[in-house]
Amino acid sequence: MRRITIFTLIFSSIGMYAVAQDTTKKQSVEIVSAFKPVLKNAVKLNFNATPPAPETGAPNLAYNIPVQNLYFNLQPVGLKPMALQIDSAGQAHNSNYIKVGYGNYNTPLVDAGFTLGDGKKTNFTLFANHLSQRGKLRVQRFSNTSFAANINTVVKNVEVYGKAGYQNQTFFLYGPDPVFANSKEDSLKKPYQTINIRAGVRNAFVNRFGISYNPDLNINVFSDTRSTETNGVLDLPVEVRFGNSFGLLVRGNFDLTTFTPTGEETYTNNVFFLNAAAMLKTSRLFIKGGIRPTWDQGKLNVLPDVLVDIHLQEKKIILTGGWTGYVQKNTYQTLASKNPWINQPLSQFNTRITELYGGFKGTLANSFNYRVQTGFLEYLSIPLFSNHVRPGLFEVLREGKLQALHTQGEVGFVLQDQFNASAKMDIYNFLNQQDEKRPWHFVPIELSAALRWQPSKKIMVKTDLLSWQGAVYRKDMGGSSERLRGVFDLNAGMEFKVHPLISVWGQFNNIFNNTYQRWNNYQVVGFNLLAGIRLTFDQKQQ
Repeated sequence: MRRITIFTLIFSSIGMYAVAQDTTKKQSVEIVSAFKPVLKNAVKLNFNATPPAPETGAPNLAYNIPVQNLYFNLQPVGLKPMALQIDSAGQAHNSNYIKVGYGNYNTPLVDAGFTLGDGKKTNFTLFANHLSQRGKLRVQRFSNTSFAANINTVVKNVEVYGKAGYQNQTFFLYGPDPVFANSKEDSLKKPYQTINIRAGVRNAFVNRFGISYNPDLNINVFSDTRSTETNGVLDLPVEVRFGNSFGLLVRGNFDLTTFTPTGEETYTNNVFFLNAAAMLKTSRLFIKGGIRPTWDQGKLNVLPDVLVDIHLQEKKIILTGGWTGYVQKNTYQTLASKNPWINQPLSQFNTRITELYGGFKGTLANSFNYRVQTGFLEYLSIPLFSNHVRPGLFEVLREGKLQALHTQGEVGFVLQDQFNASAKMDIYNFLNQQDEKRPWHFVPIELSAALRWQPSKKIMVKTDLLSWQGAVYRKDMGGSSERLRGVFDLNAGMEFKVHPLISVWGQFNNIFNNTYQRWNNYQVVGFNLLAGIRLTFDQKQQ
């Protein structure tokens, strides 16, 4: 009851206070609230990334690699009917090795090479080789023994190199000559010894002045035990480049020969030439133009030195043409390397060669190389060989002028280090001749081919082909002639690595057993088989 009275008094007081408020003011309503309006969050689209489908095909990657294989490695070599081509399957890879073998026709082979040095700045190599052979005919023999030492070192971007070597070759006059019928075998021997010393220096990189140089001195002392010939050649080439497009070439060459025939006085055969040429090189054009003044035994001849290459399609089709001339010395050593059965010459003469040619060359797919060219070729004072006086001994004849159309073709295919094939053909169409009736023992058509295949790291296969049309030879003093039979000579070889340091090899020569004649009356041996082993030391092979 008491609580009710108190509440009644409180509400009565509030009402009286409200009545007592000022009514003259404008009335208003104040609303007090804690509510705050907020916009609803917008709905966001959620994207779920879908991974791309995996690509199963191999990517097509195109690499722009400069062409490096426009230079053909197949070079013409002098043909020696009795000499056996040494098996080159399986390189030594700059290691120490010994290779031995034996074959029919009493053919032993020993080949060795040893290397010292760090392999980067300094290298010293030693080589030794022996090969001999005995055919079925009387004194049908051949032997070759050689030793060589090479050194090269790099000092401050300059390479210094040197070589010293000795070679002893022995041939026999086994041609069917009645004069030799009752001769002792030793009297039919044709021995040749050569001592070679060579030294030079060249800059490993073009210096900051754009200069490249390579002075080279080469000395050969050649003897047949009855006469001695000394040949010394000093070559001084200097090339100066002005940027990437222009260059100058200056070259001096001094070729000195002293020859003492048996029972005759000593005479000299000297040839000097200076070569000055300017070069222009762009992405589509290469031009080299110069002259080569040459003094041949004191007589001056100004010879051309012109070359033009035009790129019709980058690296694939290149038109090429040139006009060149030079003097080839016919020393006793040079003539005996072509035909070892020659009579000792009592005098020497040199050949001036001039050629005007044109053709095309290129590279396809960075693996296939080709070159085809044809031109007019002129020889002045060219040596020809004839045995019409003595069937077993050749005389060197001097032809004053021989002109011919020369066509040459060359192809090559390289597939990494696994496959390498090349072929070369030379065709001569003789137009004019001054002194002799025919170009005696000059081969008019010649084909050579080589193949190297490495199907695995343990197997190396090679094959070589030599083929040519038989040369014309002189029969008698009247000048009548006949032609030798054509030649098709196929060789093959294989090497198998049975151990990282041991390999076995086999070589098959003249597979079709053709006893042909490169030189009249001197037939070669028939089918020849050699086999052996090669040991390699200090070399980690896989």
